[in-house]
Amino acid sequence: MPIKNRSASVLRNLLRPAVRFALRRGVKARSIVDELKSLLIEEARTELRRAKQDLTISKLSVMTGLQRRDVQRISSPLNESEQHLDLLTRVIGAWGSSDKFSRSSKPQALSFEGAQSDFAELVRSVSLDLNPSTVLFELERLGLVEKKGSELRLLWNSYQISGDVDDAYTLLERDIRTLIESDDLNITRSAPIPNLHISTHFDNVSVNEVLAIREWLLKKGSALHAEAREYIGSLDKDLNPARYAETGGAKVTLGSFSLCELPQDKDNLEFSDESR
Repeated sequence: MPIKNRSASVLRNLLRPAVRFALRRGVKARSIVDELKSLLIEEARTELRRAKQDLTISKLSVMTGLQRRDVQRISSPLNESEQHLDLLTRVIGAWGSSDKFSRSSKPQALSFEGAQSDFAELVRSVSLDLNPSTVLFELERLGLVEKKGSELRLLWNSYQISGDVDDAYTLLERDIRTLIESDDLNITRSAPIPNLHISTHFDNVSVNEVLAIREWLLKKGSALHAEAREYIGSLDKDLNPARYAETGGAKVTLGSFSLCELPQDKDNLEFSDESR
């Protein structure tokens, strides 16, 4: 099969979950096409910047196959939701990996009142542009922290989305993108050591054990990420001033997910106490 046709076939398979997602939420073809055009231009701009090439309408049109008038019409706003997610992830990550704010990878209770508080210092260690009060408000809103007297405690040592729809979809998009880029590097063998991509599957598990399995996977997954934060955090320049002279900028992402599905005829199953 020619490479071009093979790439189109792979793209079809990658798009299938997105199309299913759109159909279940009533997103119509016109909206899908408009978003695809916008993404083509956005990614083409990124590729041109990476190659240190001038951004021109003609180059974007040739790269994407879109007409010049479409390129001129479509804008590519910054993804504020992803920036928001990244900042919270970095604050939580620093809380659990820095020796200043944790002990044995366990986030410590921090003072939070005033510009000189432990929490304010934590936020400043991530970015001097962040307002500690704003970050604290958002962490409270998402139920990730709690106040006990003069101390602030982290309830979740990883950013697991529970009820914020925008953040949930942003995390979904980022994880899908990371998985595709990771596998693309593995397929092209452009890295001497492959990226991690492991999937474990069972298809005849007792339905009464699903809740217990979900709980077990959450516990083990959180422990893995805590260990990863301790190890990789020790190698991060922002968290370790002693590494200031070393070349930085490398990005590391560890993603985890699980899916426990019930048989279709058991969608409304009420679990017995035995499943806990």
